[in-house]
Amino acid sequence: MKVTGGKRYYGEAIGILMLDVVGLYPMIAGDVGNASSYDFPVRMKVIKGLPDNPFPPLTDSNGNYTPDVIKTIEAAKEMEADGVLAIVMCCGFFSLVQKVLAKAVNIPVFTSPLMLVPLIERMIRPDQTIGIVTASAKNLSYEFLEPVGIQKTAPIVTIGLEKSSEFYATHMGGTQTTMDIDLLKKEVVEIVKETVAKHPDMGAILLECTTLPTFAADIQKTVNLPVFDYIGFINLMYQSVVQKNYQGFL
Repeated sequence: MKVTGGKRYYGEAIGILMLDVVGLYPMIAGDVGNASSYDFPVRMKVIKGLPDNPFPPLTDSNGNYTPDVIKTIEAAKEMEADGVLAIVMCCGFFSLVQKVLAKAVNIPVFTSPLMLVPLIERMIRPDQTIGIVTASAKNLSYEFLEPVGIQKTAPIVTIGLEKSSEFYATHMGGTQTTMDIDLLKKEVVEIVKETVAKHPDMGAILLECTTLPTFAADIQKTVNLPVFDYIGFINLMYQSVVQKNYQGFL
């Protein structure tokens, strides 16, 4: 067997591009930005100079990509050159650049859990809705949904975390560098529980925010619905680019 070199790193199939705000708040196990969330090695790369909430717009008045978009494209290309087999982003709001990044590289790109909405819609009954748990309900406009194939008629219910004091203390401009995990879990679960109670037709939950997979099991125990999150799909992506050899017996 012959193999070919020429890459900087080996054995890290999934590359994760991060905003240049890492280290401000703790990324606990389950967070996309915590390497221990995975059962396989991952390569993380901070996009230097890319602030929180860098988009929109994607282009300037002349139709050229903005500096933030260019930085993101260059980082994705560097990740590909490093040797990863697929790229994911650190925030679900990166859905806005899904088409841009997928065009820029030759490996799969998964920018946001929002990409799962069209799939989930086809998995549940036509009279059911999908609850999307997001950091900010008001900021999750259709501008972020259209690039990943979500139709305006999609049966979605947006569940914002605006009522979570602990989340907003550490995220969305919050400067607190410590996190009360128990309090955050309680607030997140209660927000989802209240919304599901108002929407008895809800058939599934999607956690858009990349911090929330930590609490997926707690949410599911409370509302007894299928819960989809970023880590779950990254696991699927990993298996698609690193397929396993099955062994067994009949």
